[in-house]
This record gives sequence, C-alpha cells and structure tokens, in this order.
Amino acid sequence: MSKTVQLPAKPRKFSLALFERVLANLIKGEDTHPSIEREGIGKSQFYVQLARQPELADRFRQAQLQRDKVRNAKRIEEAERELARRGIEGWEEPVFDIKGNHCGNKRRYSDACLIFMLKSLKPEVFADKPQALIQNNVTIASKEEKEILAEWRQRLGAASEPPGTQVS
Repeated sequence: MSKTVQLPAKPRKFSLALFERVLANLIKGEDTHPSIEREGIGKSQFYVQLARQPELADRFRQAQLQRDKVRNAKRIEEAERELARRGIEGWEEPVFDIKGNHCGNKRRYSDACLIFMLKSLKPEVFADKPQALIQNNVTIASKEEKEILAEWRQRLGAASEPPGTQVS
C-alpha cells in the first residue's frame, strides 16, 4: 500500500485577478496577511509587486482603510454600549462581612463614564469650555496688599469692620 504524497502547491504568480481577490478579502474584513496567503502568493512577492505598481498600492491601502473603518465603527459602538452600561446601569460588586463571608451585593456606577456620555450627547451643556487666561503684571506693595485683602474680606462678609479701622 503506497501513500500518495501531496507536494505543496506551487506558488502562484502575481496577477490582477489575484490582486482583486485579495482586495475582496480585505473589504470583507479579513486581516491583511492571511488574505494574501490564502490566494497562494507569498507576502514578500505581493509587496514587491505593489512597490512596482504604485496605482495598485494606493488601491490596496484604500481597501485596508475601508476595512479598518468598518472594524472601528463596530468597536466604537461596543465601547459606547459599555460606557452607557457602566454609567447608567452599573454593575454588582460582592460585599463581604468581617469574617470574609459573602453577605450581599452592592450596585456600583462609574461617574467618569456618565460624564463622558453626557459630554458626547449634549456638548453644548457638558463639554469642557476653554478657560480664559488672565495675566496681571501688577506689582502691589505689602501694605497695599493687606488693605486690598481686608477690603475684599469686608465686601464678601468675612470681616465685620471696614478696612483701615481694624485694630492690629
């Protein structure tokens, strides 16, 4: 009984049809190298051909970008769902007594997740507003500083006597 030995498939030559199949694989969402190797061509041979034909290289990059945009859209949607779950629904955390016995659960929420959600859903109210930068290059003598501070304390109700009438 003799076994037939199957030799490895002869590597294919680069062709436009092969390139189109690789692009189709990429657009379907496959990773780059497996989609190249599945078509029976080596990665290095494929990239050499792309270097020789820049118009194909541009199409290849565009297919990768299209695939990544779809992948990232799904990841962003998943992240947004998780953000909402943590901020609004929360999660159960076990509570233990002093002896280490499980005595119940406590619902926890993420304030940070809720803040990020509000900032994205209603930016006109919750988005960070740029702070005005005010610089004063005024030199105040020590005596004037004390008078100014005393005046403001009195205005704000922190001092009962008007400035200059306090006994030192």
